[in-house]
Amino acid sequence: MIYGNTEGIKKFYLDRLEALYEFDCDKNILVPMEVVSTISEVSYSINREIAVYINRRGKIINILIGDNLTAPLEFMSEKRSDRGLNGIRCIHTHLSEDARLSTPDITALIDMKFDTMVAISVVEGIPKSFSFGYLKIEEGQIKNEAYIEGPYSIDDINNVNFLELVTDLEKRIEYTAHEVKPSDKERVILVGCKSDDGYSVEESLEELKELAETAGAEVVYKVVQNKSKIDPAYFIGSGKAREIALLRQSLLADAVIFDDELNGVQTRNLEETIGCKVIDRTTLILDIFAQRAKSMEGKLQVELAQLKYRLPRLTGLGQVLSRTGGGIGTRGPGEKKLEIDKRHIRERIYDLEKELEKVKKNRSIQREKRKQNEIPVVAFVGYTNVGKSTLRNKLCELYGKDKEKVLEANMLFATLDTTTRIITLPSGRDVLFSDTVGFIRKLPHDLVEAFKSTLEEVVESDLIVHVVDGSNENAIVQIETVNKVLREIGAENKECILAINKIDIAKEGNIHAIKAKYNNCVEISAIKEINLDLLLKEVESRIFSKIITEKLLIPYTEARIVSALHELNCVKSEEYLEDGIEVVIETTEDIINKYKKFLQK
Repeated sequence: MIYGNTEGIKKFYLDRLEALYEFDCDKNILVPMEVVSTISEVSYSINREIAVYINRRGKIINILIGDNLTAPLEFMSEKRSDRGLNGIRCIHTHLSEDARLSTPDITALIDMKFDTMVAISVVEGIPKSFSFGYLKIEEGQIKNEAYIEGPYSIDDINNVNFLELVTDLEKRIEYTAHEVKPSDKERVILVGCKSDDGYSVEESLEELKELAETAGAEVVYKVVQNKSKIDPAYFIGSGKAREIALLRQSLLADAVIFDDELNGVQTRNLEETIGCKVIDRTTLILDIFAQRAKSMEGKLQVELAQLKYRLPRLTGLGQVLSRTGGGIGTRGPGEKKLEIDKRHIRERIYDLEKELEKVKKNRSIQREKRKQNEIPVVAFVGYTNVGKSTLRNKLCELYGKDKEKVLEANMLFATLDTTTRIITLPSGRDVLFSDTVGFIRKLPHDLVEAFKSTLEEVVESDLIVHVVDGSNENAIVQIETVNKVLREIGAENKECILAINKIDIAKEGNIHAIKAKYNNCVEISAIKEINLDLLLKEVESRIFSKIITEKLLIPYTEARIVSALHELNCVKSEEYLEDGIEVVIETTEDIINKYKKFLQK
C-alpha cells in the first residue's frame, strides 16, 4: 500500500510504485538501481518526493509520497534491542541537483535510529547523485551525531556495501551497557510571531520555553514566523504549518505550542495539518495554574477560567455533532452532542461562580476584621518569578511573628494561593503582608476574572509593594505589564513602592533605567538580605504618614470606649486619673473624629 497524499496521482504511477513491494533487493548493497530509477522517474512525473523503507532482508516494507519539497519520514522499526539500530534504511528523492542530506533528514536519522538515510538527487526524472548518513557510535553507545558520506555519482551507489556497514555498526554497540530510560516528558515545538509588546520574538519564545518547562515539557525546537497579517484559518499560514508538520515528524515531537491565543478553527486546522496536539499560550498558563493550585479556592478559580476559555472553542466533527437519539420513535428537534457539552459547561460555570461568591464574602469579612483591628495590609505584586515569595519569606524570618514559609523556586508561577502574614516594623507596629500570584504578558482575561476574589486583596490593601527583577533586561516592559493588570482590577491609583530586587546580580544600567522612569524606588536583594530594613522603613513612612497621635480623657461612665479602642489596637498608653481614664492613641482621622468630644485641649 502507498502512504501519503495520493490525491490527483494517476493510477499508472501508483501501480509502478506498488510493484516495488514485490521486488527483492540485494541485502548487500545500499539500494538496487532498479528501485532508484523507478522512484526517480515517478517522483519527477508527479512532482512529489518519494521515500522508500527497506529492511535488512532486502524487503521493501513501506512507500511514502510527500509533496514537491519534502517526503514524510515516519517512524518504523524492526529493532532487535532497545539500544540497537532501527533495522530499516530510508531512501528518498530530492527534486533538485542537491543530494546532500537536509537538516530534517539528519534529525530523522538520529531520532529514529535508521540503519542509514539515503538522499537521491533527481533532475528531469534521472537520478544524478546520492549521499548517505549513519549514526556515530562511541564507547558502545549510539550518539546523537551522524557521519555523512557524499554526494557521490549515482553510478557508485552499488559500490557501497550496506551489509558490511551495518554489521560493523552493530558490532560496535555494547548491548550490555546500562539501559537509559527515555524521558517521560512531552517533547514540544514552540511557535512564535513578531509582536509590538516590547519583547523581541526570541525573548518571547524564551519566556514561553520557561512556561513549557514549568508545565513539565521538554522543548526540542523553536519556530519563528515573520508574518505581518495573521492567517484566519492557520494563524501562521498553511505553508508554514506543513513545514512544522515535517519538523514534528523528524523531531518526534508530541505537541506544538503557539505563543499567541488561537481560536477553535485555527486549532483544529493546525492539528489536522501538523498531526499532533496543538495548544496556545493561554492553555499552557491555565495548565500550569491547574498544577499549582493547592487550596480549594485556587482550584475553583482555575477550573472556572479553564471552562470559560474552553466554551467558545468547543467544536466537533462528524458523529460528535449528531443528535442524541436515532431510529424510529426518536426523531425530532433533539439536542446535539455539542449543545449538551456546552450546556453542561455553562451549568458548571454557574455553580463555580456561586462557590467563589461565597469565598469572596468570607474574604470580605476577614478584611473587615483586619480594618477593625487597625492592622494595615501591604500587598506584594509583580511579574512572575521576580522574587516575591523569597522576599516575603525573608521578611517573615527576620521580622515576622509567623515563621511559616511559602514555596520559593526559580520557576514561573511558583506561588498561586494567596498567603497573609504579620510583620513587625522597626517601630514595633504590626502590618500584614499579602503575597499574590505573579502576573505575566498576555495573561488570559478569563484568568484575571476568575482570580478577582484573590486579587481583591490588592485592591483593598493600604499599600502595594511592586517587586521588580532588576537583573532582567525587560524589567521596564514587565513593570508595564503589571501596571496594566492593576488597571484592569481597579488598583492603579493605590499608593505604591517599587522594590528593585536582585541588585546583587543586576547591571547598573538596568537599575538606572528603572529609577529614571519611576519614582519611589527602593533597591533590595531578598536572597542576600540587602536593604530589607530600608524597605520596611519606607513601608512604615507610607502607611503611617496619616496616623495621628491624640490624648483622650474618657469618663469612668464611658469606660466601654476604652475597651473599644483596645480592640482597634490603637492604644499606646492609659492612666487612671480623678476625672477619668487618660488614653493616648495613635490612629486615623476617622477614629479621632468619632471620639473627638473626649479630646484633651
